[in-house]
Amino acid sequence: MMMFQFKCPECQGCQYRQSLFDIRQANPYGAVCIFCKSSMLLIKKEEMQITAANALS
Repeated sequence: MMMFQFKCPECQGCQYRQSLFDIRQANPYGAVCIFCKSSMLLIKKEEMQITAANALS
């Protein structure tokens, strides 16, 4: 499972919505800030492995 972390370059917010209508070359994930409607920047992308031990703790 991939974990993404986005940050707004305008208001520094981290809450966003994703839409197929907002996907562009500059915004391949279609993430848009819910406060100022700017395209979000991807600041962290990491692989997270879910196992039975992780799910129980």
